[in-house]
Amino acid sequence: MNQNTVFPLNADFLTNRLADWEINLEQVSIRELNRLVDELSDQFQVEFLRFEFGIPGLKPNILGPETEIDILSRNPALAGSYPPFDGVPLLKQAAAEFVDKFLNISVPDLSCIPTVGAMHGGLICQSIAGRIHPQANTILYLDPGFPVNKLQNKFLGLQEESIDLIQYRGTALIDKIESILEKGKIGGLLWSSPNNPSWVCLKEEELKGIGELLTRYDVLGIEDAAYLGMDYRQDYSKPGEPPFIPTVARYTDNYFIIISSSKIFSYAGQRIAITVISPELLEKRYPNLRQYYNTERVGHAFIHGGIYPTTAGVPQTPQYALASLFNAAIKGDYNFLEDTKVYARRAKKMKDIFLQHNFHLAYDEDMGEPISDGFYFTVTREGMKGGELLFEMLRFGLAGIPLSTTGSIKDGVRICVSLIREDQFPELDKRLIALDHSLQPEPI
Repeated sequence: MNQNTVFPLNADFLTNRLADWEINLEQVSIRELNRLVDELSDQFQVEFLRFEFGIPGLKPNILGPETEIDILSRNPALAGSYPPFDGVPLLKQAAAEFVDKFLNISVPDLSCIPTVGAMHGGLICQSIAGRIHPQANTILYLDPGFPVNKLQNKFLGLQEESIDLIQYRGTALIDKIESILEKGKIGGLLWSSPNNPSWVCLKEEELKGIGELLTRYDVLGIEDAAYLGMDYRQDYSKPGEPPFIPTVARYTDNYFIIISSSKIFSYAGQRIAITVISPELLEKRYPNLRQYYNTERVGHAFIHGGIYPTTAGVPQTPQYALASLFNAAIKGDYNFLEDTKVYARRAKKMKDIFLQHNFHLAYDEDMGEPISDGFYFTVTREGMKGGELLFEMLRFGLAGIPLSTTGSIKDGVRICVSLIREDQFPELDKRLIALDHSLQPEPI
């Protein structure tokens, strides 16, 4: 790729491509943007700095691939048999012990069910939560959030409401959630912590308040733990020792916890995650579920009404790989949070570069503390909509996603740090200097 390309790239070309593909940068999906950036990169022969795609930038621990190869080598017939819908026993056992050691919650093996990635788990959790009561067909989101969750909501024919965490934290957040739950229309409450994209982390007292509300109003909590333990202001890396990773599971029985292998283990390509269902919720019955799943019981609905008709189970070798990764972490042989700490170091350096060139953090505080450094951060530019800012960033070979697609009330762009190498920091600085200069008002 030609690194001497003169920026900015041609605005007319970009405008025409957006029109040809009917893309609105305020509403662009991650995949649409990815395709657009690929074309711009080819057209202008320039390497883009890619912030738009939230994929791991680390090599997976060799234990996972080696486990898959070994299990198939020793038992090739495994490839010719269907997996059990609720998961292989070895993985279920390892997952239960993993949440015991790192979250300090006790669940039986039956509560741990593999899905084809966290997105699959989120789809099924929302489908159940939005149908437990006839009148409660709405999912409440703590925004900003992962845009695909709301695409799933639309796919399922459910309704949505949202609360932006920049407006409500602490007791104000709990009060706001209750003001919505008391109307009786909410079946599920979904959030991530650390949050994608703001990296806000819910505090223990907030999770306690949320848990109590979930129980009081019989709403199902969907805790998307895609970035489990990746708040590096605390050391959650020691199995069986405090501090333990915060979770709503300590304060309610109405919970799903979705634990993805993609970020914490850099195992995104094998599409494997675990949904932990509280043992009480697993057996809980809701008559309204029967018309959708031929059962009233949540656990049966998840497995036979959710997994069976969507994927008919999770491929078996990734299940054994995830079991190996869980077990290595449990024994202390694999400190996955130490490995992923590189994201925090990158984020800190990249934030500093953006801030030097008249950008600001859209989400900069976490209940009075500076926002944690992690997989994502958010930037804004005074007087610019997110789509406008993204358009100008693209012209300088910089790709992110607009915060408007995450449900945020803020204007700005999400920056993912995973694919940026340290040797690219000087190039990032150079392009931001040029971008900043181009955005300065003309002298009168």
